[in-house]
Amino acid sequence: MDRQSDVEIRALREVIEAVEERLRRIEAAGAVIPAARSEVYAAAIYAVIASARESGHHGSGSIAQAPLLDEILAGAEVEHWETAIYARIGDRALTR
Repeated sequence: MDRQSDVEIRALREVIEAVEERLRRIEAAGAVIPAARSEVYAAAIYAVIASARESGHHGSGSIAQAPLLDEILAGAEVEHWETAIYARIGDRALTR
């Protein structure tokens, strides 16, 4: 793999880990996750890709430039990035 691929794979792995950590905390609080984990991960990854596209980044390396990625991985308030991910899930649910 080239360096860009390595960076993007690492970034996506970190997104999945951040989402998994959040899901575990939600479940530990007694809530039930109403979707399969794979759907939640896919929605989070899609939100990161859409964030990159919306900010004008396309092609190789674009995921690493996604503003949402910074919010997820830089320790920003969870609610802020969750809102963006839920918005993507909601948009998708409305188009089914």
